[in-house]
Amino acid sequence: MNRKLLCLLGALVFASNSLFVLAQTPSELNFERCQIAHEAVARDAECAVLFRPENPDEPNGKQIELFVARIPSVAATPARDAFTVIQGGPGASSIDMAIGMHKILEPILSKRDVLIVDQRGTGRSNPLRCAESQSDTLYEDFDPEKFKEELSTCLSDLSHSDLRYYTTSVAVQDLDAVREAAGYDQLTVYGVSYGTRVAQHYLRRFPQRTRAVILDGVAHIGLNLAGGEVARRSQDAFTNLSQRCHQEPSCKSAFGDITASFEALVASLKEKPVTVTLPHPKTGKLINQQLTEFHLYGVVRMLPYSTEGIAMLPLVLHQANEGYYTPLAALVINVEGSMQNTFATGMHNSVICAEDHPFITTSDLQSSRGTYIGDRMQEVIDLSCKAWPRGEMDADFREPFDSDKPVLILSGETDPITPPENGDVAAKMFGHAQHVVVPAHGHGVIGRGCVPGLVRDFVAKGNFEEFNPNCAARERAVPFFITSTGPKP
Repeated sequence: MNRKLLCLLGALVFASNSLFVLAQTPSELNFERCQIAHEAVARDAECAVLFRPENPDEPNGKQIELFVARIPSVAATPARDAFTVIQGGPGASSIDMAIGMHKILEPILSKRDVLIVDQRGTGRSNPLRCAESQSDTLYEDFDPEKFKEELSTCLSDLSHSDLRYYTTSVAVQDLDAVREAAGYDQLTVYGVSYGTRVAQHYLRRFPQRTRAVILDGVAHIGLNLAGGEVARRSQDAFTNLSQRCHQEPSCKSAFGDITASFEALVASLKEKPVTVTLPHPKTGKLINQQLTEFHLYGVVRMLPYSTEGIAMLPLVLHQANEGYYTPLAALVINVEGSMQNTFATGMHNSVICAEDHPFITTSDLQSSRGTYIGDRMQEVIDLSCKAWPRGEMDADFREPFDSDKPVLILSGETDPITPPENGDVAAKMFGHAQHVVVPAHGHGVIGRGCVPGLVRDFVAKGNFEEFNPNCAARERAVPFFITSTGPKP
């Protein structure tokens, strides 16, 4: 339903036939060998299910399943703590993300296990998914009444779950229950994007069970994701991209004023959407892809998440303005495809409608004015949260707190949604933190340059002893593509 629009303005668990899961009582986890897989990638692991009460205040009430995966260490005697990863969204699968983190996890596995749980409402843990909208007009003219009908259908489809209990405050209780049931003294916690919110709240609630924390692309305490933050940050990212192109002779010479190019394309698609026939980027089958201004907004918003996307965007805008829409259409398909089965919209709504929407301020709303996204995303969230059951949130959830635990903070210099300023705010809150800003990169930098090595060393020691992040400064932006074959030689 609203996933398309949230993506535009804003990994399902594949369980193979060899997947074996043994459900256990709440006090224990018995792991069985299994394969965890996402898309075409699979890896061996150990899997189990932990039953947890949907309503924490009713321990004997309805139980839901938490899917847990463990990748055992190769050490003869692994450390007593485990490393865990928490995906963003909110609404995405942590296990699916971990499947793709081979390069980062292998060095960590030399000394300790990796323990991952799909947060309740996501992935393999009672996912709160809504049916995808079948409306082809969603990108043409947003209809609030049609949207409310689809939202009502979604709520009906999810009526088997009490949507109030899928928030961050409940999720951190689950995470510690998994830790205890799996037999680990502590967790070293990595969170990315929304996952940094979960990681920080776990540290707040369970400081003695937290060995160290890594925050990558920080949603700092108090950050409101339901107001104008997304629109404002996305506009900033595009403005910075346009300025960089203007300052680089090859880009300026080839494409001129990128902002003007973007605005001209918006006006053209607003006046007359186009339909492009092209081979599907994955299947190769010929398909017709409609392009509206909203499709364009989605691509302009999502490409700056990576330095590679930034490098391509001026060329794509230029080509579309010249009447060659195929690259833009292919990117639309890829952006939408990457969201398919990735986000559990119901869990997303349960988090946003409890933790963010009630705290929107007038200045939040005003900050989206003058941006290309405008107030469209706020309208979607507002309609959703007026109908969505408001969930449970700890009383101190949005209050700053201190901790003497080691906290490694990672930010991408060009992050279009959680910029380095967010990391600075978090670093000031914690007494034992270091903030590493990786030049030229966007959202989520754990796999960039020398950062995997920094993470390896930090996790190995659990502190900043002999920690030297200077190597991160060597990162450089991918040069702008001047033609479809790449940058100018």
